[in-house]
Amino acid sequence: MTESKQIVQQLLESITETVDQLQQLVDADLDADCSHGCAQNGGVRRLLIHNIEHDRSHAGAISSIRSDAQQLQESELAFLVRDWLYARVELVAQLLQTPDEVLELYGPEEEWTVRKHIEHTAFYERDTIDVAIEETRGEVASATTS
Repeated sequence: MTESKQIVQQLLESITETVDQLQQLVDADLDADCSHGCAQNGGVRRLLIHNIEHDRSHAGAISSIRSDAQQLQESELAFLVRDWLYARVELVAQLLQTPDEVLELYGPEEEWTVRKHIEHTAFYERDTIDVAIEETRGEVASATTS
């Protein structure tokens, strides 16, 4: 695995751990004091806002460095994966702080529960990508449609 791929993996694992920790909090905890300097004397809410902007700032800096080095991310695959990550984050965000009973709810004129939508998404993510990878490597795959 390349060093860049290792860093991507570390960042994904780190945010997963952070999301797990933050799900232990409730909205009222946002008003709690926080002594970390990045909270800028504004408590937990200010700390989280800082961390969000901190990530954006560094992402922008990295983009600028790549641009200056004429190493812009021009790969179509990189853009597709980025967009998929954005879409997955939207899906995950819909489940944050969601009571378990919501998983069994149906929407108006919906045939599936929230749980079924999630199971479908997870299954077809693996199924479709496994087939695509196998076929690009010339391996025999059993294609399934969604």
